[in-house]
Amino acid sequence: MLALSTAAYTQNPASPASEESIPAVELAPETSSEAAAALNDAEPVDLFARDSYRIDTHICPFKGDLDYEPGEIECGLLQVPENREDPSSRFIELSFIKLTSRWDREHEESDGDYAEDEEDHGLPAGKRDDPVIYLTGGPGAKAINYVRRFKDHKLLDHRDLYILEQRGIGNSGDFCLFYGTRNPAQYEVESFAENLLLSEIGTADCANSATAAGVDLRGYNTIENARDFKALRRALGFEKWNVWGISYGTIVGQAYIKEDPEGILAVILDANMPLDIRESEEYWRVVHWYERDLQKLQEICQRQPDCARKYPDLPGRLREAILSVVDNPIEVEVKDTEVFPSGKVRFFQDIVAFLPFIFLYEQASYPGLPGMIYAWADAVESRDPALFKALAATAGDGGFGGGSQGMYNAIFCLDGDSEAQARAGKKDLEEYPVLGAAIGSVESYDSGVALCSELGMWPRDAEEYAAVETDLPALIIEGDMDPITPPPNAKAILPGFENGTYIEFPFAGHGPSRSVECAGHMMNKFYDDPTAAPDLSCVEEMEEPQMWAPMYTTNIAPRLGGMMVEDPKSMVLPGAWLGLSVVTVLIAFLNLSFAPIGRRIDRRKAVDTSGARIFAWLAATLSVVALCIFGAAFAVTAEASDLLLIFGLPPWASFAAWSGFLAGLLGLFTLIKTLRKHLNTRLPFGTMLGLSVTGVAAIALSLFLLIWDLGPF
Repeated sequence: MLALSTAAYTQNPASPASEESIPAVELAPETSSEAAAALNDAEPVDLFARDSYRIDTHICPFKGDLDYEPGEIECGLLQVPENREDPSSRFIELSFIKLTSRWDREHEESDGDYAEDEEDHGLPAGKRDDPVIYLTGGPGAKAINYVRRFKDHKLLDHRDLYILEQRGIGNSGDFCLFYGTRNPAQYEVESFAENLLLSEIGTADCANSATAAGVDLRGYNTIENARDFKALRRALGFEKWNVWGISYGTIVGQAYIKEDPEGILAVILDANMPLDIRESEEYWRVVHWYERDLQKLQEICQRQPDCARKYPDLPGRLREAILSVVDNPIEVEVKDTEVFPSGKVRFFQDIVAFLPFIFLYEQASYPGLPGMIYAWADAVESRDPALFKALAATAGDGGFGGGSQGMYNAIFCLDGDSEAQARAGKKDLEEYPVLGAAIGSVESYDSGVALCSELGMWPRDAEEYAAVETDLPALIIEGDMDPITPPPNAKAILPGFENGTYIEFPFAGHGPSRSVECAGHMMNKFYDDPTAAPDLSCVEEMEEPQMWAPMYTTNIAPRLGGMMVEDPKSMVLPGAWLGLSVVTVLIAFLNLSFAPIGRRIDRRKAVDTSGARIFAWLAATLSVVALCIFGAAFAVTAEASDLLLIFGLPPWASFAAWSGFLAGLLGLFTLIKTLRKHLNTRLPFGTMLGLSVTGVAAIALSLFLLIWDLGPF
């Protein structure tokens, strides 16, 4: 989640970058005494006087983790001063990635023929020469997540995409690699009041350790981030390029527009927060916007009869769950004493309140969200040990994300976000006492602001964060149901964009330009001709989500997940049980389905089984049907959100549950029929064995489904 003067130009002497690869630029001399004097005495100050514009290529650190061919993805390092405002500042290296346009790889050269391509949404054929720089979010989100997501983005149909891993993040000098994992016992608290102050432990440990190691925390702010993008453009040799930013990337984007207006062709900002975020507490009203989205979700649910009947009060049900843990945290015992030294984990009202919040980011999760909220509330009130052990295992494995928290904290303090959040949080406490108190208290907000000062990370001059005023062509994009950067925040910055167009995707979450498939075509059309009216056909394709009502709830995922973490050997028995049952019913289904064809070819008569063969075929068929439907249900749910698997599946998964249950009954009938026939008239051994094994396998599979909470009851 979001935590969240123009310099004189010194032309890079290196030649422009090739479109085919990242250029290698020789290291320029380091700071001279003349440059240092210029920084102190000259007016105007050239903040880029010490930038070397040095770029080195390197093997991508995620090679082997992502499937790509050489040339599709390239990686480089950019050398920059850690703090351009300090003439004695050390140099650091920033990692960046180039995602090469698919056009050269998937299309023949067009020889200048740019005829309309009907299969490409009316876009002219060919690769464009103007690349796009992506401004990452967080702050603190690592680049690997964007590479994984954007390597198939439609923007790459026509343009190269560059991603800079911002300073202090991942391979760009993360200075707090062990954030939150130092001395883990200190994070084991018994009260929620103590829990609210836990973040201060990590913040102080990180800042003190980084400072002791020579890190200048003053250099880790949005303004320096924006300057890095200007330095990267110069180093790569591009006169101009296009800008695309999402979430925190929109804040950097606004700062970058002010730092490098001459280097930008067009701008797309999505999931917006104002650069002057400290000017109004409304921008940080996290609880207010969360409550807004819960109400909008309920309105959608009310328009669908099954959902309205099954899930009549989403906000109220969540509040009930929150209140059930106030002054009474959920406690589970775990075996991982490396992460949890006491062997116990406590869950307070913060995770109860805000776990559903995570699902609001992606509109693909919305169909399952009403059922998830009710299932989550039930699990909280019953204190389901399997579910909470699984959540503890997830936390022990690095949590739900994995950003660079040290950089986040520095920006949060230096940009003045902590002060704005404190004002907003106190307002939320007044208006939403249950949800507001689940995320903070007056004491925790005041303490957070004071900590920034204690660590020497005072807010920078507010003038640097003044609202943007620009005539650059821009698309200001929002998701209607964005929980953290909602439409009102985007509309607040719109007056500063003289040639800006506001676009709101209905029924969309955080960052629809990255998550809606057709958005890439819309973006390419805009970058092709930023002065033309934007093509809104992609927006018009958005439809109201069809809610899973009633959601098929099951706890098989947390049960199996907990077993895998705490005792992997315990998975052998259920794994063998399921595996043997599945293989047997599949073989039986194929044999019983195709055996009649073989007998017809051989002109053989079937052995009389008094109906046992029919029951066996039905048992095997329904078993296979159950497996196929469950497989499809798990796949659909995982596509929407891996986390949804913890709670349940689409409603039609119940057909699989009934199929599996009936298959077990038919398997039992198969055994009875087979044994009776064998007692009365001896069956051939092979026939008797095959039918019996089929019946047993169907029964075994049915019992597995029932025991592992995949039954119809």
